Amino acid sequence: MAVAHDIGVSKAELIESANHNYQLRVYTPAMAATRFSSPQLPDGFEFTKNPRGSQQGPWKLFDFSAERALVAGDEIHLAWERDGLMLTAYWLDGSQASQLFKNQAGVITLSMAQLSAGSGSWQDAAVRYLSLGVEHILLGLDHLLFVLGLLWIVRGTGALVKTITAFTVAHSITLGLATFGYLTLRPAPVEACIALSIVFLAVEILRARDGQMGLTHRSPWLVAFAFGLLHGLGFAGALSEIGLAQSEIPLALLFFNVGVEIGQLLFVCAVLVMVSFGRKLKLATPRYVKVLPVYCLGGLSAYWLLTRIALLGTPA
Repeated sequence: MAVAHDIGVSKAELIESANHNYQLRVYTPAMAATRFSSPQLPDGFEFTKNPRGSQQGPWKLFDFSAERALVAGDEIHLAWERDGLMLTAYWLDGSQASQLFKNQAGVITLSMAQLSAGSGSWQDAAVRYLSLGVEHILLGLDHLLFVLGLLWIVRGTGALVKTITAFTVAHSITLGLATFGYLTLRPAPVEACIALSIVFLAVEILRARDGQMGLTHRSPWLVAFAFGLLHGLGFAGALSEIGLAQSEIPLALLFFNVGVEIGQLLFVCAVLVMVSFGRKLKLATPRYVKVLPVYCLGGLSAYWLLTRIALLGTPA
């Protein structure tokens, strides 16, 4: 018998209790309980009661345990004929997290990382957030283009170190404030301002080619610091999407930031090596060829700015 007005998404809860005991419970009428088969548990976990589950009022319960806790790398696979599962996890430390998991190719995969599960140990947390930080900066084209714009303007090793340090300090400040909840802004205006920062650098580069030295050329560290505050909010948005265990926030903040810096330094070194190699080739290039990359930088960032401004009116 079909349930009237069934939207295809079931409500579920994952409850952690002492001694690494867990209960996955899904809200379902008893008449429909057979559609929820045994979950496929992570390695090392076993059912402590009937693997087929038991019915308790409107809930079907699956109890399981292991000699360790569920960690961010674990997944539970559900071969359930549902469009999705709206799951809330209640962790032993009192924190909770909710996530909608959709059915993909007949399987609903519950990712513990998306439910803010812990990493297992501080070493695992360090590796996890360090790698996520490196990955985020190297895949974050807008952040890299801003750094590239700074490299285009800054001359001299001392000025470069001062500018990159100012950018690092600034985004570390806002990353920390946002992660601890002291500073909250919607992602859309932050992303639009990040695009604007790249447009600003592109304009400064073009003005300098005509002999008009702007603020960035006079005080590059000041511009790097000011816009670094905005980029830090962007980093914080990415970090929050990962799913942070409350007990790991200080570790996550530290190692994610270190990862971002490593990725940033790798990019800076790669750019400097390519510039040095290009100078050794001593190729004669027309002026329009030299300025073309700047127009590409400005054009792409302007496109981002317009598209992100268009999103400002959408709900958060």
